[in-house]
Formats: sequence, C-alpha cells, structure tokens
Amino acid sequence: MNRLPSIVNRRALNASISRRGYASNANTQEFPAETFGKFWRNVALVAAAGVVWFKVDEHITGAGEQKHPFTKWIEAVMTPSEENDRLTAVTLDAAGKIADYRLVTQEAQRAPIYRIRNPESFERASPRALSAGLQADLSDLKIRSD
Repeated sequence: MNRLPSIVNRRALNASISRRGYASNANTQEFPAETFGKFWRNVALVAAAGVVWFKVDEHITGAGEQKHPFTKWIEAVMTPSEENDRLTAVTLDAAGKIADYRLVTQEAQRAPIYRIRNPESFERASPRALSAGLQADLSDLKIRSD
C-alpha cells in the first residue's frame, strides 16, 4: 500500500512539469537591427562607378565619334588582317597538298604476292621419267616460308 501514493505523486509531478514547460520561456532572443548592409552598399558603389565610367568614356571619345583609346591600343598590338590573310592562304595551300597526297596514297595498292599453296611438292617430285622441255630445272630454287 505504500506504493500507491508515490505513483500518484509522481504522475501529478510529471503533469505539472509538462504544463509548466509551455508556460515559461527561459531564453530571450535579440534580433540584429535591420540596416543598409555591406552587400547593398557595394552594389550601389559598383552602379555609381559604372555610370561615372560611361560618362568619362563619352567625354574621352567625343560622344562616340572617335575610337576609344583602349580600342586603338588593341589595334596596335594585334596582327594586321593582311598578315592573317597571307598566313591563312599558306595554310590552305599546305592543306591542299596534304589532301592530294592522301588521295594518291589511299588509292595505291601493294603489288600482289603469289604464294605457292604447297611448297613441299617441289621436294617430293621425282626426278625420273621427265620428258625433255616439259620441266624446268628447280635444283637451285629457294622457297621462302614467310
């Protein structure tokens, strides 16, 4: 009988703890102040720099009538178009020669090699009973086996 009151007390204690957990708040949250952040500051600076650069470019080139100094510098450093045309013509001529050579070589055929089906038949032939003029002298014949 001693156990019954302890079980009841334990259940009452658990019920009060679970209810009390929802009613109390132990930590306080502090949110940072919403201000004009670094990202938006940088975006505004880049946009302002772009507008300033555009206006300076218009002033340097005389409202777009002249070539920009950067464009002039690129043209001075680049290979002239006449030189590129000459190099292209040389390369095209070399490619044509290679193509002609390939056409000739791909149509070429090796000379046919006639092989004897049974070369040992020369060694097995009988030297007797040969009629004059019907046989060739094969005594010095060397047969390759490759």
